[in-house]
Amino acid sequence: MTVDLLTPAAVADPYAAFARLRQQAPTVWSETHKAWVVTRYSGVRDGFADATRLSSDRLTPYWRRLTPERADKLGTTFELLRGWMVFHDAPIHAALRDPVRKAFTPRQLERLRPKIETIAEELLDAMAERGEGDFKAEVAFPLPALAIAELMGVQGGARDQFKNWSAKLAAIVFGESDNPDRDERAAEGAAEFIEFFSWLIQRRRQEPGDDLVSALLAAIGDPATVGGVAGTDHSGPLTDLRLIGACTLMLFAGHETTTNLLSNSALTLMRHPEQSRLLLDRPELTDLAVEELLRFDGPVKIMVRAVREDHERDGVRMRQGETVYLAVASAQRDPQAWDRPDELLLDRPSDRTRPGMAFGQGAHFCLGAALARLEARIAIPAALRRFPKMRLLTDDVDWEAQILGRTMTGMQVSVHG
Repeated sequence: MTVDLLTPAAVADPYAAFARLRQQAPTVWSETHKAWVVTRYSGVRDGFADATRLSSDRLTPYWRRLTPERADKLGTTFELLRGWMVFHDAPIHAALRDPVRKAFTPRQLERLRPKIETIAEELLDAMAERGEGDFKAEVAFPLPALAIAELMGVQGGARDQFKNWSAKLAAIVFGESDNPDRDERAAEGAAEFIEFFSWLIQRRRQEPGDDLVSALLAAIGDPATVGGVAGTDHSGPLTDLRLIGACTLMLFAGHETTTNLLSNSALTLMRHPEQSRLLLDRPELTDLAVEELLRFDGPVKIMVRAVREDHERDGVRMRQGETVYLAVASAQRDPQAWDRPDELLLDRPSDRTRPGMAFGQGAHFCLGAALARLEARIAIPAALRRFPKMRLLTDDVDWEAQILGRTMTGMQVSVHG
């Protein structure tokens, strides 16, 4: 059986593709992607927990496979991405994560609540005036982008550039299908992020404010030693480039993933009108509903690990250096873990023994999860109340050919039914 997660059918409906893989085996080899695909909830859960045999550092193996020409072109891009904690194991992961954790406090998030509510209402007002439009472009993207910009103290026209810069990095980060221009675009995006955040960091050092970048600088204090990345000479202090990388991660993850969550949730609710009515009638279900929307069609399909040492897992032999895809989207629909997994049940009871996986688990659990949930808990009910008869203007939507993310290209809707 050929395992190709980028066929048009698999991109359009990854859940059907994952269901077939689960029936085949808990873990299957994809010759197309040169990776093991872990399909079961239990296997994905164990993969997140196994930091001894599975590594989060997928940059180093990727870097080693690059041709000299590509390595030269992407050198700065990879140095920027080395500031992303998600691509590191302990102790580097902890050294990069700890300052962000100290800066990303409940107080920082709570001060955003009134701003997010205002942004949501303004975006919905604008769409109501037009009567129709692209819900992703006009609501789902600008809301988290403006929220994270507010949190980071970014003002003016730079906010409008976020989408462009992030899109250029997405080919590398999310594993898009081969694009002849992707290296050039990623390098351009990295250069633009570096230029902007170099300026912003320098400004916050001179004039600290009540924002996430200032809090991050305060948490770091004197440069901290974080140790090198295996196989490289990138050891030493928490350099400005790594600090810029940390800021880039917060910006990228702070709006890219939430945009997909809001878009996918709106589409899901339009396709399940009885569940939309349930949430309208019972707004107290909002927290449960957001968790169910994350499970049913969340923003992430796969999280990547690399094999640290030879070992057996789910009856297969994994070799050092091989790539492992922890198929979060498959785990979220695994009938061994969930009752009626392919049904949307916004009142599905929570179960602490079986947490959702949309934000990962364990040491790498996403620090931005609380912000994404806050935005979804505000925006999704607001959109439902404002546009209870919102409908698609096309027969379907198109999806980006990405391995890792569940990302639609756009969503044309009529908000008046």
